[in-house]
Amino acid sequence: MPVSSSGSRGDDGSPAVEASEHDSARVPGDLLLHPVAIMALVLVIFNDRVLKVDYPSELSGKLSDFAGLVYFPLFAVAAVEALRWLVRRNRWELTSRAVVNVAVVTGLIFVAIKVWYPAGEAYRSVMGAVMYPISLAGNLVRGDGVPELARVALVADRFDLLAIPVLLLPVWVARRVMDASSIDPTGI
Repeated sequence: MPVSSSGSRGDDGSPAVEASEHDSARVPGDLLLHPVAIMALVLVIFNDRVLKVDYPSELSGKLSDFAGLVYFPLFAVAAVEALRWLVRRNRWELTSRAVVNVAVVTGLIFVAIKVWYPAGEAYRSVMGAVMYPISLAGNLVRGDGVPELARVALVADRFDLLAIPVLLLPVWVARRVMDASSIDPTGI
């Protein structure tokens, strides 16, 4: 990015940086503002809080898999970009290659969880720990006390692997959002 020729200084005393066309094109977390990401998040929440509770079925399990596989790669890359922005890295933006990489890793982990018992058990424990603060907050608000640390439920169904191709959707979203303003052609 070009340094300002006017000699002005930024808030931290460093030379001010002139805006270029890509500075205003992207903001940290913008991947999560795409309609596909919003729809995936709404579907995950609605499915987990309404459909799985009031209308449990094989369909509600599949919906979580599909929506989660769409949302997670976008969320993970947006979180890394936001962290890079918070620590004031000049080039906080990642490219769509980062989403491709996260989607591939997500797919591999998803397959392992669904077909390999130890991976499924590890997932149940890790997600139980991740979800614990939410359970704790809910219990405290309701006055139910401190809950025990519990593992999440997992239905290991090999038919869930049919959801793997949906990982192309976050890659498509990333290319739409990120590539137009990409500043690093090598990705991560």
